[in-house]
Amino acid sequence: MSDRIETERLIILTAKEEFAAQLAEYYDRNREWFDPYEVPKTPDYYTTAYQLSSMRYEIDMMSRRQCMYYYVFLKEKPDTIIGTISYSRLRPLPYLSTIFGYDFDHAHWGSGYATESCIATDNDIFDDYGMHRIEARVSLDNDRSIRMLERLGFVYEGKEYAGVYIGGQWRDHLRYALIKED
Repeated sequence: MSDRIETERLIILTAKEEFAAQLAEYYDRNREWFDPYEVPKTPDYYTTAYQLSSMRYEIDMMSRRQCMYYYVFLKEKPDTIIGTISYSRLRPLPYLSTIFGYDFDHAHWGSGYATESCIATDNDIFDDYGMHRIEARVSLDNDRSIRMLERLGFVYEGKEYAGVYIGGQWRDHLRYALIKED
């Protein structure tokens, strides 16, 4: 597992408790853009205390090799989170699969940072964790994410009906997967 990944423009770090305050601010400034695609949040979600508790949970789960959490920073601005990437439910053989999720600061949409960092972390998950399959689910109306998944090489596998509870209702999602080629 790599604690730090660098790309041409980015620094990508695994979860650390010291990110809690930055993460609370990140989610607060992006809630208008994230809320349509996520489960409803309680007001305390946007606090440092909540994010610290969440970060401790992430670190514990990472130590058990059950998930992986990455935080993305610009090299020229290494104190501000611009994105998060997660790989949850890391499953051992016979599956060697994980569920992929990400979000990026709306101020940086269209910059290529999401694609750049997701390529780097996908490679880390394939190489360091030996995963064979990365799965992703995306809202039917999230065209930006659909295009990005396709740029990353994810293949559309079908529609998952009433699979995710968002905004007080069960919503359909599209299923995509990226398979590691031997």
